[in-house]
Amino acid sequence: MAIQAPHTAPALDAEQAAELQNALSRVATSADALTLQVGDAIIALPASVRDAIGDLLQRFAAGDSVVIGSVEALLTTSQAADMIGISHTYLLRLADAGKLPVQYRGTHRRFAVADVVAYLESAGHARS
Repeated sequence: MAIQAPHTAPALDAEQAAELQNALSRVATSADALTLQVGDAIIALPASVRDAIGDLLQRFAAGDSVVIGSVEALLTTSQAADMIGISHTYLLRLADAGKLPVQYRGTHRRFAVADVVAYLESAGHARS
């Protein structure tokens, strides 16, 4: 299967986020299994997919922007820097110091989404 480039979705406006949060609070109290309806088709979601979609919707309801990507996907330096929230220059310093694994495609540096997420998680624990 081809790996798709990460997709960035902007945060919802305050009214949309509040509406989604209200809907999610009603769903959270329901004992029904989560299903997805597309046209006439109803799809029962496996627990791992249900949890991922629930997490995604909670982030939108909290007013967050969201990046969706495959774990194996490779990011450009600009995409990785944006995902971490740092400058392109600082990202390259992290890579040069060995704090963030980098892969080369010719002369271009690429960063695995999984490595960027791991860095974000470790940086978050270091700040705590």
